[in-house]
Amino acid sequence: MEMDRASGRGSLDGNRIDKGKQELPPDDDVCPICFGDFTIPCKTVCGHWYCASCILQLWNYTTTSAPCKCPMCSRSIHRLTPQESLLHQHEEEIVKVLTDVHRYNLLFIGGARGFVQKVYQLPSYVKRYLLGILDPDRPHPSVSEIRLIAMLLSALYMATPFDFIPTGRLGIVRVFDYTAVLLFMILRLVGFFQRRRLARRGKMGPSGGVRTVSQEAFDDLVRENMEELGMDPTEALQDAVETLSLQGVDLSGIVTCAPGKGGAKDNPVIQCLDGLKRMDSDFKIQTHDKEVHSELVASFDQLAHLCVEESGNAAIAMRNGGVELICSFCSKIPLECDFVLLSCLKALTPMLYDVQSTETFKNSDGPRIIVGILKISKNLEILVNGFAVVAAAATGNEILKESFMELKIDELIMQILSSQREVCIQSVYDAIRALLTADDNRVVASQVYGYARKFAKAGIAGALVDSLHEGITSPSLASACIALKSIAVNDEICKYIAENGGIDALLRCIDDSGEQGNKSIAKVSCSLLSKLAGSDANKNAIIEKGGFDRLIRLSSRFSEDPSVLQEVMSIISVLCLRSSDNAARAIEAGAGDLAMQSMQKFPIAQQLQRSSCLMIRNLVVRNAENRSLLLNNGIEKYIRKAKQNYESCRDAATDALRDLGLDDYNL
Repeated sequence: MEMDRASGRGSLDGNRIDKGKQELPPDDDVCPICFGDFTIPCKTVCGHWYCASCILQLWNYTTTSAPCKCPMCSRSIHRLTPQESLLHQHEEEIVKVLTDVHRYNLLFIGGARGFVQKVYQLPSYVKRYLLGILDPDRPHPSVSEIRLIAMLLSALYMATPFDFIPTGRLGIVRVFDYTAVLLFMILRLVGFFQRRRLARRGKMGPSGGVRTVSQEAFDDLVRENMEELGMDPTEALQDAVETLSLQGVDLSGIVTCAPGKGGAKDNPVIQCLDGLKRMDSDFKIQTHDKEVHSELVASFDQLAHLCVEESGNAAIAMRNGGVELICSFCSKIPLECDFVLLSCLKALTPMLYDVQSTETFKNSDGPRIIVGILKISKNLEILVNGFAVVAAAATGNEILKESFMELKIDELIMQILSSQREVCIQSVYDAIRALLTADDNRVVASQVYGYARKFAKAGIAGALVDSLHEGITSPSLASACIALKSIAVNDEICKYIAENGGIDALLRCIDDSGEQGNKSIAKVSCSLLSKLAGSDANKNAIIEKGGFDRLIRLSSRFSEDPSVLQEVMSIISVLCLRSSDNAARAIEAGAGDLAMQSMQKFPIAQQLQRSSCLMIRNLVVRNAENRSLLLNNGIEKYIRKAKQNYESCRDAATDALRDLGLDDYNL
């Protein structure tokens, strides 16, 4: 016991040292506001992660006089903590956002310092308050609030010795009251007029859904700020951005530069697109025309580089017709000019980054064009980049998944896997995963499970199992595991994978990854094995092949990595589900000690703590002997600590305490 305590203290000290490294957003999560990968991630006091710009924009759009409410749990956010590694970066965009985060934190620190900050930011509050009234679609202050502010101002006026406002018979209170109401009405009318003016020009999208504004309308607004309000160029640009952002307008793809510092036409992305548009208008490429080939390749490569270098450039390219233009070129370039077509495909992939861009791709007949190229081309690099386009287009878009399936993409993938056995085409595996992932939030029921059955029927599951048999030396092993997990959606497919040696291959990979210290292979192998263990027939096969002992041995090899331990416990949980015999064998193999040591060693690893609670529940729910063993070892203390510290562990910890036979499990 003394050695365990010493080990626990050492591990805890190590965790304190590494805490900064672990303060990262979850690898498999996205920002709950924009549903995209985290950009300049910040953690709230309640433990949730958001893009800094997203949470600040939400705060700006709702209220700026009070802390923002967490969209996930509705707790007030008094402080935002940026990812530590960002604090040492000097990119202009990151520094600006972090400055805004710092300003937000200062506003809600409380005490004298917080009060001084609030007074300092009072002009900004007033400006945002008035801009809120200007926006017809935004929740705005009611007339009663405006009148209350007017009453306070009138009381302050009467308390001063000054008397310079003529009131007549109305009295100062009514003058302030009527003035406030009149100001409110004027601002609302101005807001409606501004919205109507932009709508009549056809330069602002509808108020429903995502609202957009054209580049011309944005430039007009900046110009009006300068000419009519007398603002300098920088101030006019900043005011236009703030005004439209507060009105919920999506400014992605808009070139925001102050007049005199280069307009939209000077943007390198737009210049590149303009050059390609001129070439597309009279496009006649000959297989021997090397000069035209070189010019096209240079333009495509420049466009691809710009879009990859900065995500904002991809939005600019998409909004200015880049997707339609590249699809047009893809349909015209002869296959003989394979290096030109290759550059064209490389330019298309980074533009397909959201639903709007993929919808444009669909409307441009992109799926048919790309699948047509993939069916005919024998060039390996074109296959790699063509399937990269398929993966990007299918991500988050159910309609495009359906379009590709109608074009028999499953048969094409099977053909590629059969003919390119000696080569790992990563993008093919990425395309399988994208096509079989239900990630389109716009649809209630996805068809990906039906697609997975079609993939299995086409023989893709068998081809991927063959990749597993090549073992840990195969460059496609990790990708094959991830793709195969997407296909294994029912009991029949899981059994088929096992009957073709999938379980034997995975257990060998687990052994080899432990011996060689290959963490990534260990994780994907365990993840796929957990999916296959969902079949009761496969559970017995895994256990009879020494699955428990091999998993515990793997956990000892990666005892310092909570991500691997979490995957091991997930498999054990599945194997013990609804089986007291399997639970007893798991305890004999050391699953109970694994749970105890992991919860003790990694107290701040939330997902690991939750996985431990879930495994403990399955170990004891139908096995009274396991309950007493775990309780005597002191597991209750760690479960209660996890329940108290982490919201994500609360339900799992409560269930574990209940199934351990404790009466006070709800405390």
